[in-house]
Amino acid sequence: MIIDTTEISASIWTKPMPLIARLSFEERSAVVSAAATPGMCRRGLLFVSEGRSDLAQHRVEEVTRRHPALAVVELRTGDPLSTAMSIHDALNSISLVDAIIDVTAFRREELLMLLQVLRGVDSSKRRNCRLVYVAAGKMADPLSGKVTQCRSVVGYAGEIWPRRPTTLVVLMGFEIPRARAIIEAYEPKYLVLGRGRKSESISDELSEKNDTFFKELASNYANIERTFEFSARNPLLVAEELRAAIPSNVKSNVVVAPLHTKLSTIGVGLFAQRNTDVQVCYAEVGAYNEETYSTVGTKTYILSLTELFSRRK
Repeated sequence: MIIDTTEISASIWTKPMPLIARLSFEERSAVVSAAATPGMCRRGLLFVSEGRSDLAQHRVEEVTRRHPALAVVELRTGDPLSTAMSIHDALNSISLVDAIIDVTAFRREELLMLLQVLRGVDSSKRRNCRLVYVAAGKMADPLSGKVTQCRSVVGYAGEIWPRRPTTLVVLMGFEIPRARAIIEAYEPKYLVLGRGRKSESISDELSEKNDTFFKELASNYANIERTFEFSARNPLLVAEELRAAIPSNVKSNVVVAPLHTKLSTIGVGLFAQRNTDVQVCYAEVGAYNEETYSTVGTKTYILSLTELFSRRK
């Protein structure tokens, strides 16, 4: 379901519901909570970073002042095991029935961890749970600083055999240095590059930017096994597109790097949950371009968690 961002209040906040959100320096991270009138978020969780910037702290203070019943959970972003445990423990401490989970500002690694925890929650305890994503309008260039580490995501280690070659599948986004760092870290024998399909993009402007970055990255590598297109906004479609894109006739370790939208990252998570031999990786960066990282887009996406977990194409 796609709605105008200005309609979040009328479309989503029709009654008091639990809210789970990730607050950051981005203005987009507080849009869903700001659309709820005081009293609508009677319980829930606000995930925040330890050692957050002044701008991020300002967002936290704004939201907690408006919704004082929300519990603040700090994440140690440089410690993935601690982050995974914090997300697990926090989500299992509250009821997720009718919950709104704002995935807009979760880092991709955290989002994949979140998806894994949600998969493990009994379906009766996450009934009518919805994921909400506020799309970006414009995005900065560059978005972030240097990559400090490439690692597998907790819960998505896959099955890696030392004697097998590696097939690396990169869903290209808007950060060429991040993509290059992952390729250099894994040194794949086979490289599969994906670009966002224009007809399934968040916006034409972002699609054109993605296409430019894809072409630049593709021109630098001679070991590209194939290229494919994927949806930027439909996780179920992304999972199916990955299944079709990854060569099945080559016995290799398969690593997937989601570098595009959060919605396509959810699709990667769904694919990896169904194919547990596949590893999902993440490139951590040292800093973000906080002041101009993104603007609030005109569209907001609402996904049924039950549908995501139950549908298999």
